[in-house]
Amino acid sequence: MAAAGLTAATGFADGSHAGRLLGPWLSAHAFYLFAVWLVLRRGARLRTWLLIAIGLLPRLLLLPSEPRLSGDLYRYLWDGRLVAEGVNPFPHAPADSALARYHDALLGSLNHADVPTIYPPMAQFLFGAASRLATEPWAWKATLLGLEALLLAALLSLLRARGQPRERLLLYFWNPLVVVESFGSGHVDLAAASFLLFALALHERERPRLSGLALAAAALVKYMPLLLVPALLRRRAFGTLAAATLTAAALFVPFLAAGPALWTGLATYLRHWEFNGSLYALARPLFDTGEPPRLLLAALVAAATLVVSRRARTLSGAALCLLAVWILASPTVYPWYLVMLVALLPLHADAGLLLFSGSVALSYVALGAARATGVWELPGWIPWVEYLGWATAAALAFRARGYRRVEACATESTPT
Repeated sequence: MAAAGLTAATGFADGSHAGRLLGPWLSAHAFYLFAVWLVLRRGARLRTWLLIAIGLLPRLLLLPSEPRLSGDLYRYLWDGRLVAEGVNPFPHAPADSALARYHDALLGSLNHADVPTIYPPMAQFLFGAASRLATEPWAWKATLLGLEALLLAALLSLLRARGQPRERLLLYFWNPLVVVESFGSGHVDLAAASFLLFALALHERERPRLSGLALAAAALVKYMPLLLVPALLRRRAFGTLAAATLTAAALFVPFLAAGPALWTGLATYLRHWEFNGSLYALARPLFDTGEPPRLLLAALVAAATLVVSRRARTLSGAALCLLAVWILASPTVYPWYLVMLVALLPLHADAGLLLFSGSVALSYVALGAARATGVWELPGWIPWVEYLGWATAAALAFRARGYRRVEACATESTPT
């Protein structure tokens, strides 16, 4: 019932009435948290095929739908069409007269048509592959569904290797945020998550070359997996890093003719985008411009990579921690940015992130006004609810773990 309501809300919401989306979404998330509780605390058992079938249903229902909460998918289709026709998408913004022969109805669906693409080479190859199927949303979503099979296989392999129950897979596969953002809106983050989890699984199987190839693919869909480089250096994973470097270089080659324009769109995003941040929102009023707090928070993330690389016991744990730090430091936090984090939750269940992956849906309150005025602005209370909820849930979970450790020690030391 929750999945059906969420699917209907995602398929038909136009953003002008946030309640039409948020009610079903938050209800579905409540059911999801209950299922997570049954698995983690009550040891509930569920056949893997049934778990996957339940999660697959809303994905298939949303596959033919148009994205209604975000227009990013149309930019993927635009870039993909150019790549499929052998045109480099980096030198020119879609609205540029140099691309006039491609100006059609698709151009009118693009956000920021005056900004060159920000999406890295591996993302471009995926866009091109999907566009060869069709320049339609379903073709890209079908590509994501295929890549998600890789993610599920990697998660099952990692869970088996660590002696964890397969039921933990539902912490990812049943999460409503993944369904809405990956198969309602079609965001590319799922592709990055799939390659990242595949890289982690290969790393634990001691397959450094293939792991490096997959890591490069993940980082050149979205750049955040680059945060793992210090952790890999710490583990002397030189084979993985060498393979990743060579793969990344090969992926960039077809686009090098763009020269400095390779980075124009990304630089525009890094300098100007801001929405629903936490630490940035607190620091920004202290400065005349946004550049100093951005640089300070970038330094914070860099420092975190060094600390985490020394302390994390597993590479997947380092990935979860560093992606969480990146979310906290980022000036811009859209809900789909959490997909990579959610993909790691079956391996490292985190109460704060489980809650935050639902409460971040509140940021869609701004969507209706943004479409009317062009300005993204949240009511001030929403980030407090999102981030304080995350912090509170994490603190309570940490305290509960502490009590359990104390009780265990007391039990072990009690004379018999």
